[in-house]
Amino acid sequence: MRTIGRSIPELTTLPHADALRRAAVHQAGGRALARISSTGIAQGVYRFKSHEEADAQVNEALARVMAANAALQCRER
Repeated sequence: MRTIGRSIPELTTLPHADALRRAAVHQAGGRALARISSTGIAQGVYRFKSHEEADAQVNEALARVMAANAALQCRER
């Protein structure tokens, strides 16, 4: 059989130490950001005059949740 392009290294079931470290850092960052698991938007039906108005609500809600998560993280330290 002929290989065209780069060959792919053999896949193993055991990850490398560097990959495990990077995965741990990624998971820790996700846990730190997700202390409050909410979108910040209450359930319901919303009607907006424009897409910009809807986007503004989403951005404001996201900012509130991120600020609350950051405040919780600061209090835990």
